[in-house]
Amino acid sequence: MPKLKSVSYNEFVRKLLKAGYLPIRKSKHTIYLNTKKQITIPISHKHKNDIPKGLLNKLIKEMRISREEFYNL
Repeated sequence: MPKLKSVSYNEFVRKLLKAGYLPIRKSKHTIYLNTKKQITIPISHKHKNDIPKGLLNKLIKEMRISREEFYNL
C-alpha cells in the first residue's frame, strides 16, 4: 500500500468526479453522491490548501477504495 500523500482540495474533487461522484448539494459542505454504490461524501470548503492526511485517509475509506485506486484516478 503506498504511503499517504496529501492532496489539494481541487485535486480531491477531480478524483471524486472521476470515480463517479456527483455534487448534489452545496452549502458549508459540498456533498458528493455515487449513485452506483449509494455512498455520500461531504467535503468542507475550508481546505484551500492540502487536505490533512488523517481526513484524507478517512475520506478514502468512506469511498470504499484502496489508496492505490485513489492515486490512480
